[in-house]
Amino acid sequence: MTNLSNSFAVLDLDSNYLPSSTIYPWLFNFSASLTDIILPDNELLGTIPDAFGTIQNLQTLDLTNNGLEGGIQSSFRKLVNLRELHLAGNNLNQDLPSFFDNLSERSLQILDLYGNRLRGSLPDFTKFTALKELHLGLNQLSGPFPEKFEQKSNLLILDLADNRINGFLSNLSSFASLRELYFERNLLNGTLGEKLGPLSKLKSLGASSNFFHGTITESHFTNLSRLIYLDLAYNSLDLNIDPEWSPTFQLETISLSSCKLGSSFPGWLKNQKNFSVLDMSDTGIIDSVPTWFWESLNSVGITYLNLSLNQISGTVPNLILENFPSFILENSLIIDMSSNNFTGNIPLFPLDTISLILGDNMFTGSISSLCNLTILSHLDLSNNKLSGKLPNCWKDFDRMNILNLEYNQFTGSIPDSMGGLSYINMMSLRGNRFTGELPLSLKNCTSLQLLDLGENQLSGTIPEWIGESFSTLIVLSLPSNRFNGTIPTSLCKLQNIQILDLSVNNFYGTIPKCLNNISVMTLKKKSSSDSILWYNVIGLSETRITSRARYVFKALLLWKGKETTYEKTLGLVVSLDLSSNKLTGEIPGEIMSLLSLIALNLSRNGLTGPIPKDVGQLRWLDFLDLSTN
Repeated sequence: MTNLSNSFAVLDLDSNYLPSSTIYPWLFNFSASLTDIILPDNELLGTIPDAFGTIQNLQTLDLTNNGLEGGIQSSFRKLVNLRELHLAGNNLNQDLPSFFDNLSERSLQILDLYGNRLRGSLPDFTKFTALKELHLGLNQLSGPFPEKFEQKSNLLILDLADNRINGFLSNLSSFASLRELYFERNLLNGTLGEKLGPLSKLKSLGASSNFFHGTITESHFTNLSRLIYLDLAYNSLDLNIDPEWSPTFQLETISLSSCKLGSSFPGWLKNQKNFSVLDMSDTGIIDSVPTWFWESLNSVGITYLNLSLNQISGTVPNLILENFPSFILENSLIIDMSSNNFTGNIPLFPLDTISLILGDNMFTGSISSLCNLTILSHLDLSNNKLSGKLPNCWKDFDRMNILNLEYNQFTGSIPDSMGGLSYINMMSLRGNRFTGELPLSLKNCTSLQLLDLGENQLSGTIPEWIGESFSTLIVLSLPSNRFNGTIPTSLCKLQNIQILDLSVNNFYGTIPKCLNNISVMTLKKKSSSDSILWYNVIGLSETRITSRARYVFKALLLWKGKETTYEKTLGLVVSLDLSSNKLTGEIPGEIMSLLSLIALNLSRNGLTGPIPKDVGQLRWLDFLDLSTN
């Protein structure tokens, strides 16, 4: 590298993973003529060298996605020609006002500090008169939004999302040139509608997950004819919009989750022809879906449709979406219609559906119509009235991660083809009428983290291969079935198991002494960072909306006499339930080594002998039942 000419202007070493010790020594020896330094995705560590401030001709500096810390020094004020500074994806933790004070106000056009740990309040950045883009999202900024700004700004993009900025949103008339404005997931409050009026050039507005309140009417959108991205979700906003209103804009993304839309299905959507993302979950709709809406889905390139958590009734027609031939799977579609009052049979869905969530409705009939959706990664049909035998087509679903069919009326045996779900993480068939033994093919599902087969009529013994094949298993729930035989010692090999429920079966013999080999159950304390077990729905769309799509694992436990569903705290629950079987012998002293147990239920068996004297060392135990032995 030392033989490089001293006259080159652009240095681009993007994604070479070179360390600081390799790049810096020769970089500053050959920097006099440099105008552009492009070094993202390397292994630059420590603080940003002051020597960058000596490169007088520097116009672009890109150090994105490295391990840089601290901030920048006053030497950067000498970079009067600097137009673009990209420092996203580092560990910078400087006070933001100090960071701004160390920059020249003369020529900077793009400043990207996204995804750092910058702190402090948001200063008045309108003094950077040439600034076009300011990216401050995903930092640790706090304090109020500035009440007023010194001067008019030429800013086109302002991203303040994922910080802790609070107070009222000030008058935005200084930013008449804004094209994109994002301040999702902050602590802003007050009203929002009247702040939008001056932003006539705005194309994207991200305001979700704040504390905005009040009413928004169609008049607030009068000047926003260029709007294509609208995210008002997770606020206390009331959208009082005339159903006959015909907006001047055509939205591509519509996210209104948790806003109040009224009881009727929004009629103004009839004029929206370009949306690909639509989220109207939990918006208070008590209505059926009009025919024109289902028909409109054939003309838009929908990638995300969420109508969940309403009281929408009626049937769902076949959604073939003729615009997307079966041999062109360019889009990956997420559909969530859960927690409504939909009835009728499961319709046909587009072949590019990757996530289908229809739980908590009143769908009936079989699910054979879904056999063609072979790229599904997530299928939730729980809490419906579906019936019949499961189709034997699961071997084709080689991308399936989540399968939730619990609380329906399915019958027959578990199909052998379910062993083809080699990448399945969560499978719940709870609360149906399945019979027969567990198919041997299930041993191929080696990625399982949660397996819930409770409340069925399954029989036979627990096969040894459950302990041999399911090394990643966290939850094994088999209660209220007809399993028999002894509890296999191979279950002691499930090192990650936190919930083991074999209650209400016909197991006999003694409790395995090897349970103290389950390492997770012997930990003294469970980390709170593991409180939620979840799976991201990925590979779908790069919008800010679908990045929120994820599936949280749930488990149903009998806790203190009643069934309780654990979701947000599931990762903290450590439970062993062997109650209501035919187990005999003494309680093994080894169980007293399971120090992280929260619940231990050995009731309703034929156990004899003393209670182990070390039971007092189970200091996290909240529920202990040894009754009826």
